[in-house]
Amino acid sequence: MPKGSACRASASPLSTTLGDVRSRAVAMGKVADILQARGEMEEALRIRREEELPVYERLGDVRSLLVGRANLALLYLQRGRPEDRNLAAELLRLALTSAEALRLPEAVQIRDIQRHFGL
Repeated sequence: MPKGSACRASASPLSTTLGDVRSRAVAMGKVADILQARGEMEEALRIRREEELPVYERLGDVRSLLVGRANLALLYLQRGRPEDRNLAAELLRLALTSAEALRLPEAVQIRDIQRHFGL
Protein backbone atom coordinates (compact mmCIF):
# COMPACT_ATOMS: atom_id res chain seq x y z
CA MET A 1 0.00 0.00 0.00
CA PRO A 2 1.44 3.44 -0.88
CA LYS A 3 2.31 5.68 2.05
CA GLY A 4 -0.43 8.22 1.24
CA SER A 5 -3.09 5.51 1.23
CA ALA A 6 -1.85 4.17 4.57
CA CYS A 7 -2.05 7.66 6.08
CA ARG A 8 -5.59 8.16 4.79
CA ALA A 9 -6.61 4.70 6.02
CA SER A 10 -5.22 5.33 9.50
CA ALA A 11 -6.66 8.86 9.63
CA SER A 12 -10.15 7.69 8.71
CA PRO A 13 -10.97 6.03 12.07
CA LEU A 14 -9.43 9.02 13.86
CA SER A 15 -11.61 11.52 12.01
CA THR A 16 -14.67 9.37 12.64
CA THR A 17 -13.82 9.22 16.32
CA LEU A 18 -13.23 12.98 16.52
CA GLY A 19 -16.49 13.57 14.66
CA ASP A 20 -18.31 11.30 17.09
CA VAL A 21 -16.82 13.14 20.07
CA ARG A 22 -17.83 16.50 18.64
CA SER A 23 -21.31 15.23 17.71
CA ARG A 24 -21.79 13.98 21.26
CA ALA A 25 -20.76 17.39 22.64
CA VAL A 26 -23.25 19.11 20.33
CA ALA A 27 -25.97 16.67 21.44
CA MET A 28 -25.13 17.28 25.10
CA GLY A 29 -25.41 21.02 24.48
CA LYS A 30 -28.93 20.44 23.18
CA VAL A 31 -29.74 18.38 26.26
CA ALA A 32 -28.47 21.29 28.39
CA ASP A 33 -30.77 23.64 26.42
CA ILE A 34 -33.76 21.42 27.23
CA LEU A 35 -32.83 21.15 30.90
CA GLN A 36 -32.38 24.92 31.07
CA ALA A 37 -35.83 25.44 29.55
CA ARG A 38 -37.27 23.08 32.19
CA GLY A 39 -35.56 25.03 34.95
CA GLU A 40 -33.07 22.27 35.77
CA MET A 41 -30.18 24.73 36.01
CA GLU A 42 -27.69 22.67 38.00
CA GLU A 43 -27.70 19.73 35.59
CA ALA A 44 -27.61 22.06 32.58
CA LEU A 45 -24.60 23.85 34.09
CA ARG A 46 -22.86 20.56 34.81
CA ILE A 47 -23.33 19.32 31.26
CA ARG A 48 -22.03 22.55 29.72
CA ARG A 49 -19.03 22.74 32.08
CA GLU A 50 -18.06 19.07 32.17
CA GLU A 51 -19.30 17.45 28.97
CA GLU A 52 -19.62 20.11 26.29
CA LEU A 53 -16.95 22.81 26.64
CA PRO A 54 -14.00 20.50 27.45
CA VAL A 55 -14.58 18.66 24.16
CA TYR A 56 -14.45 21.86 22.13
CA GLU A 57 -11.29 22.87 23.99
CA ARG A 58 -9.60 19.52 23.27
CA LEU A 59 -10.62 19.62 19.61
CA GLY A 60 -9.52 23.23 19.19
CA ASP A 61 -13.00 24.11 17.91
CA VAL A 62 -12.79 27.82 18.69
CA ARG A 63 -16.18 28.80 17.26
CA SER A 64 -18.10 26.08 19.12
CA LEU A 65 -16.15 26.91 22.27
CA LEU A 66 -17.03 30.60 22.12
CA VAL A 67 -20.70 29.84 21.46
CA GLY A 68 -20.68 27.32 24.31
CA ARG A 69 -19.09 29.87 26.63
CA ALA A 70 -21.74 32.44 25.73
CA ASN A 71 -24.48 29.86 26.37
CA LEU A 72 -22.93 28.94 29.71
CA ALA A 73 -22.74 32.64 30.62
CA LEU A 74 -26.43 33.08 29.85
CA LEU A 75 -27.21 30.07 32.01
CA TYR A 76 -25.25 31.56 34.92
CA LEU A 77 -27.09 34.86 34.47
CA GLN A 78 -30.42 33.04 34.45
CA ARG A 79 -29.54 31.12 37.62
CA GLY A 80 -28.69 34.43 39.28
CA ARG A 81 -26.53 33.54 42.27
CA PRO A 82 -24.24 36.34 43.53
CA GLU A 83 -21.09 34.71 42.11
CA ASP A 84 -22.73 33.92 38.76
CA ARG A 85 -22.47 37.45 37.42
CA ASN A 86 -18.65 37.44 37.60
CA LEU A 87 -18.46 33.97 36.04
CA ALA A 88 -20.75 35.08 33.22
CA ALA A 89 -18.75 38.27 32.64
CA GLU A 90 -15.51 36.29 32.30
CA LEU A 91 -17.05 33.73 29.95
CA LEU A 92 -18.48 36.49 27.76
CA ARG A 93 -15.13 38.28 27.74
CA LEU A 94 -13.39 35.10 26.54
CA ALA A 95 -16.09 34.44 23.95
CA LEU A 96 -15.92 38.01 22.63
CA THR A 97 -12.13 37.93 22.37
CA SER A 98 -12.31 34.76 20.25
CA ALA A 99 -15.19 36.03 18.11
CA GLU A 100 -13.37 39.29 17.39
CA ALA A 101 -10.11 37.49 16.59
CA LEU A 102 -11.95 35.32 14.06
CA ARG A 103 -14.09 38.25 12.85
CA LEU A 104 -17.26 36.28 13.47
CA PRO A 105 -20.71 37.90 13.51
CA GLU A 106 -21.28 36.37 16.95
CA ALA A 107 -19.15 39.23 18.35
CA VAL A 108 -22.09 41.61 17.87
CA GLN A 109 -24.45 39.29 19.74
CA ILE A 110 -21.99 38.84 22.58
CA ARG A 111 -21.54 42.62 22.93
CA ASP A 112 -25.34 42.97 22.98
CA ILE A 113 -25.57 40.42 25.80
CA GLN A 114 -22.87 42.26 27.76
CA ARG A 115 -24.68 45.57 27.29
CA HIS A 116 -28.07 44.11 28.19
CA PHE A 117 -26.76 42.72 31.48
CA GLY A 118 -24.45 45.66 32.21
CA LEU A 119 -21.30 43.56 32.00
